Amino acid sequence: MIIDMHIHQKLNSSDSQLDLFNAIDIAKQRGLDGICITDHDDLGLRTMAETVSKETGFKVFVGVEIYTLDGDLLCFGIDEMPPERLSAQETIDFVNARGGTTIAAHPYRMNNRGLGDVIADVKGLGAVEAFNGRTDEFSNLKALKLAQGVRLPICGGSDSHTDMEVGNFATKFHHVINSETDMIRAIQNGMMEPISLTGRGTKQLEIA
Repeated sequence: MIIDMHIHQKLNSSDSQLDLFNAIDIAKQRGLDGICITDHDDLGLRTMAETVSKETGFKVFVGVEIYTLDGDLLCFGIDEMPPERLSAQETIDFVNARGGTTIAAHPYRMNNRGLGDVIADVKGLGAVEAFNGRTDEFSNLKALKLAQGVRLPICGGSDSHTDMEVGNFATKFHHVINSETDMIRAIQNGMMEPISLTGRGTKQLEIA
C-alpha cells in the first residue's frame, strides 16, 4: 500500500498552491493508495478527513508539520497542537503521550528547518523522512545514512506544494492501512519503505 506521507494544501499552508481535491485526483492517477495532509502548524483539515475520504473513495489522513525549536517534525495521531513551541524532544513526548508518532522531516535540507544531528539524541522518534521530494539528493542521502546509523525506520514523502510534486516520493507499507492507527503502528514497527513513483532518486532507494 503506497501513501504520500507529506503533502501541503493551500487552505491551511499559505506557501502551497495545491488544492486538496486536485491532490487526490493526481495521487490516484499516479497509483497512490492514500495521502497525508501535513500542513504547517495547523490541524484544520483533521475533522473533515473522514468525510473527504468517504466522498472520494480515497484514503486521506491528516497530520501536521510542527516547527519545533530544533526543526520540523511530521506528527500523527494528535487532535491538538502543543500549547507553545517546544523542543523536538518535548514535541515527540507530547505526541507519543497521546498515542501518536513523529517523523523527522527533511533532516538536512539547507534551510535550517530539519532536525539534523539532533535525531541521534532524541528518544521516541518514530521514523526519518530520508526521501523528501523537495530536498536535494545529497541531503536526502545524508538523512538516510543517519537513520541507518541510529537504526530508525525510513520513509518518503513528496512535501508537495504544487500539482506536479504529488507522489515524487512516497512510502510503501507492508500491510494494508485502513486507519490512522494502522499507519501509526506500521511506522512505529518500521513496516514500510520509501518509494519513488517518478524514477527520481532510484540510486538512493537501492542503497536503502
